[in-house]
Amino acid sequence: MSGAAALDSSKFVETIDRQLAHRKVELSNLLLMVREENPDPARLSCFARSAIVLTYAHWEGFVKQGSGAYVKYINGAKIRVSDLKFPFQAAYVSSAFKRATQSEKSRYLGELLEEIDRRRGEIFSISPDKCVDTESNLSSKVFAEIVRGIGLDVLPIYEMRSAFIDQRLVHARNQVAHGELVSFDALDVEDRVKGALKLIDTYADQLKTAVVDSAFMQ
Repeated sequence: MSGAAALDSSKFVETIDRQLAHRKVELSNLLLMVREENPDPARLSCFARSAIVLTYAHWEGFVKQGSGAYVKYINGAKIRVSDLKFPFQAAYVSSAFKRATQSEKSRYLGELLEEIDRRRGEIFSISPDKCVDTESNLSSKVFAEIVRGIGLDVLPIYEMRSAFIDQRLVHARNQVAHGELVSFDALDVEDRVKGALKLIDTYADQLKTAVVDSAFMQ
């Protein structure tokens, strides 16, 4: 715990806030673009379709980078693996499991247990990619796996907004990115931007609170 306390949590909070500020500015600009009075229909369609893709990009980008920053913060705390929550312990010793999967002989299983026990006494440090994988699409299921993978709770708002994530963020983005000639209006864009910002803000607050409270500790 002393390692965690030695770190300046305010720097992590500043990092997250900078990320938020940049994304909020761009998303706000997208709203301004589609809200112009008496827009040319072709121009509005282009702006709206672009906004759909960028809104999803900010959703995935923040979850990936914010979660990665959280793991890097824990790396910097110099904490023993055994003192961290089990998802971090599992991520740290996962390579040992992979080597043992091809044999069921007790000797190999014994060596596996011995290695896991030894490695749990080491100082935690892993690549964020071991805990944070947005896969090809950051669906509600993938997002929940990331949240659990870094030892946090899947909040009720994430579950309530699962259909929004899957349909209005992921599916809509895929339609545009895969070349489908679907159209969206200003209300469609506003709904997605505001919904994405709510989710991003909630997740940012959860990450910041977790750092301040050392929620990653066992």
